[in-house]
Amino acid sequence: MRDCTQGAVAYALREHARTGHLTDPERLAHALGVRVVPGARNAASHGPPSVITLRRDQYAPRQRFTMHHELAHILIQRAGLQDGIRSEVDDDEAAAHLEAVTNHIASLLVMPDPMIRVALDTFGLTPETVLLVRDAGRVSLAAAMRRVIHAQEQSATAWVSAGPYVLDVTSSDPYNRLTRYQRLPDARAALPDAALLALPGEARLLGVVGW
Repeated sequence: MRDCTQGAVAYALREHARTGHLTDPERLAHALGVRVVPGARNAASHGPPSVITLRRDQYAPRQRFTMHHELAHILIQRAGLQDGIRSEVDDDEAAAHLEAVTNHIASLLVMPDPMIRVALDTFGLTPETVLLVRDAGRVSLAAAMRRVIHAQEQSATAWVSAGPYVLDVTSSDPYNRLTRYQRLPDARAALPDAALLALPGEARLLGVVGW
């Protein structure tokens, strides 16, 4: 991880820990001294005063990730690392790189380390852990998969399949060979060490394997 990105992540984690790892975005904004108001577009300014504006169609508690994303922007700005993060890549990639770092920090705010530890202590590296994080963080299955897998010190892979095809996959394993849309007609035979779970009420299979 690049120095400015690493510094911004570390700063955001310290500030989040100071709030007791609040995940409700409105309570977290209040604890961080950030005012949230409706506006013409989504934007964040660390000020002072620190203000987030959200489009009126997104000014609702259910827009959790949008607010966490803007809070992440403010934390990056407070750390004084916004320009440094942009400078880590070429100019034509700077804006996208800043947004990627901001999204990463936002995912850590929505699904903080204590949440991940509780889920792993409860179920281990299993599909049930991914579902617990999904429900606790009120995030998508894809987001929960990525957060759990990339929180591991060990190499791990998670995927969702429907019928014989892989719909989504994330992995921290440099030797992972699973890819989106590949055929995987018999996951148990192909990955005998994987933990598999048929998603309730859905014709999809969630698999997790670690080494």
